[in-house]
Amino acid sequence: MGMDVYGVNPIIRVGTQEPSRPKDLHKAGDDVMKKYFEQVQEFEDKNAGVYFRNNCWWWRPLADFMIAHCDWLTQEQQKHLHDNSGFEFSEHEAVTIADTLQKMVDAGTAKAREEENKKEMAVAEEWNKGINAQQGELEKEVKKETGDDKLVPYDYPEPFKKKWDDLQKQTDRKAHYPFAEANIKEFICFLRECGGFKVC
Repeated sequence: MGMDVYGVNPIIRVGTQEPSRPKDLHKAGDDVMKKYFEQVQEFEDKNAGVYFRNNCWWWRPLADFMIAHCDWLTQEQQKHLHDNSGFEFSEHEAVTIADTLQKMVDAGTAKAREEENKKEMAVAEEWNKGINAQQGELEKEVKKETGDDKLVPYDYPEPFKKKWDDLQKQTDRKAHYPFAEANIKEFICFLRECGGFKVC
């Protein structure tokens, strides 16, 4: 699961052309698929405003950073930065976001957030090791009690299911959400050439 961010009216470099998708691509064979996706990647590399992708783990911290520093964003815009609805931002809005993010890079704010995020992730990962250890002990207990080595947590009998769910709720999700200044810089390049964008 990720966020596909498409340029609405991207700048296309002279001499480049988006490759045509073969019919029944997934039935066309590995070589055809590989060649097509290589051509798509080459086209997107040369035309930064066509497409930007982050998986959900990378995108959410990026969206939160935008929301924190682009105080002019409406509540609706903030909401749609976190969904796949296809909501559109205008070219003016895209450039304004880019300008704001560039200021955050120049001021060292983005780099500082990256370092802070690394520390948060490290703390969360250490905490989650303890949760995982408790879940491992619970798994042994369930196997001993039920005699079923293949029983998954979803099917644990009570009260084991509740114990597992309670441990899951204690998991620190910050361990899964990276943030990097380099990702901000790549997004800025996209924003300056996308002609407006939509989040899908």
